[in-house]
Amino acid sequence: MGNQFIMIEHLGRKSGTLYRTVLEVVGRYPDKDEWMVASGTGPKADWYRNLQAGTLQAVWVGSKRSDASVRFLDAEESGFVFHGYETAHAKTASKLMKLMGVSYDGTEDGRVEMMRGIPIVSFTLA
Repeated sequence: MGNQFIMIEHLGRKSGTLYRTVLEVVGRYPDKDEWMVASGTGPKADWYRNLQAGTLQAVWVGSKRSDASVRFLDAEESGFVFHGYETAHAKTASKLMKLMGVSYDGTEDGRVEMMRGIPIVSFTLA
């Protein structure tokens, strides 16, 4: 999976079943060993809701399994992170926004507003 994708292990918030979900990395703070992913289907994605319920078990980066803490970014920081992703991967970001049915007017405020519906989650590896 390299550095483009991570896999999270989390428990179902109702079932307690162990799930593994592969997610694309949209940003990193390498000095903190922090990895960020977006919920492209919004805040109702099961993996996202499971994390909100506190069920994260581990994060896999490549072949390394680690404990991690979870942080839910606010819209302003999410806009900043998405701007970095969009700059590095313009074509992919454009395609993803079309698939998700979202867009913005090209301004920072517009990007932040768009990100209110696309939560970004950060994992800091232990």
